[in-house]
Amino acid sequence: MIRPCNLFITVAIAAAVVISGCATDYTREMRPVTSSLRMDRPDLAIEEFRENFTDSTGRNRLLYLMELGNLMRLSGDFASARILLLQADRLSDQQRGIELGQEVEAFLSSDLALDFRGADYEKVFINYCLAVSYASENNMEDALVECRRVNDKLRVLNQNYEENKNRYSDDAFIRYFMGILYEKAGDLNNALIAYRNSASVYDSSYAADYGIPAPQRVKSDILRLSSTIGMQSVYQNYSASWPEVTWENDGPDQDHGEIVVILELGLIPARIEKSYTFILNDRVYRVSLPAIAPKRRESWTVTISSGDTRAYGFLAEDLTGIARKNLEDHAGRDIARAVVRLAVKAGVTEAGEQLVEELTEENSGISRVTGLVLSIFGAVTERADLRAWLTLPSQIFVARLRLPGGEHPVRVEVNGRVIFSDESMSIDPGEINLLFLREG
Repeated sequence: MIRPCNLFITVAIAAAVVISGCATDYTREMRPVTSSLRMDRPDLAIEEFRENFTDSTGRNRLLYLMELGNLMRLSGDFASARILLLQADRLSDQQRGIELGQEVEAFLSSDLALDFRGADYEKVFINYCLAVSYASENNMEDALVECRRVNDKLRVLNQNYEENKNRYSDDAFIRYFMGILYEKAGDLNNALIAYRNSASVYDSSYAADYGIPAPQRVKSDILRLSSTIGMQSVYQNYSASWPEVTWENDGPDQDHGEIVVILELGLIPARIEKSYTFILNDRVYRVSLPAIAPKRRESWTVTISSGDTRAYGFLAEDLTGIARKNLEDHAGRDIARAVVRLAVKAGVTEAGEQLVEELTEENSGISRVTGLVLSIFGAVTERADLRAWLTLPSQIFVARLRLPGGEHPVRVEVNGRVIFSDESMSIDPGEINLLFLREG
């Protein structure tokens, strides 16, 4: 026979789970937006976002600015995108120190009480999105300013990690993208520096953490530019290290131009909640942590072609991998905060039970029920922080095609499906044509 107390606890746990499951979370709220993006409807995604997120002044303001700014960029409204993303960049810079009131509230409820500050890679990609919005309108000067901002931002971010080194300490893709922008602007010396920095990051942290060593094309660009500029010692050192790399038919020259495709593929996965509910001394406790569901990296084949001339794209950035490693880097901190929060809530429960005992002047069932109710409240308010920038791509590919000066038909395909076609693209000798695309 089930004792009334045990029956009450069972019902309470069920109620806690139901109430918790009905609570809204960012992942669920963003589904209409991400669904529209997957259908290649950024205009509809903007409408869905504005309908679901009407308040831009609260603790999610930074996330609001990042999401809407990126949606504007994807829709081609670069002026509006820059206004929002510049606000996001300034707000991110201003978020320093600890807000004591928010911390207290977070330990009594969940980390959703804290201002959203974004992961390190999200802060960096504000500047990437800004750079793309400038470069899309051929404003190379301001695009490079945003790329250089990444240097300063990463230096500041890495100062926050003393004993435990953060794996996302540099961005190989953005270094390479910076090199492309420098080369397009005619600054070959700085382009070479950026390409070399990119290769260094690829072969160190990216190879170890994300399984992406320096792509052959990055090595080719280093050999090509070091030879073109006349930096023979640099060229000889790299050519000795990469004897298999050929470069003579790459890049723009006096007779050829080049198309460089920056292709954003898929969407970064949303976070999920992992919760653990248990009973101890007739009390209900719950711990919730954010996670990203394990999944193999998607396989994409990216090609750019003009007639019989064809080039294959290479994986330059795996944001899904970066996001997953970022959660792993912060898992210890998240667990520590969850344990402290559990202790705080247990203390509140104990204090409430003792207060009722004092008021009733006896150790009655009322005080035990009070303790149970308070523990249930603590369990219900325990929520994992699932907030993340969900309109970012899952992966970024780069493809470069060298063509003679003149008018050429150009096609870009992903897994054999045409996603871009231009029957007459103008190619100027010595110039780089940037083409920003998105798929899936």
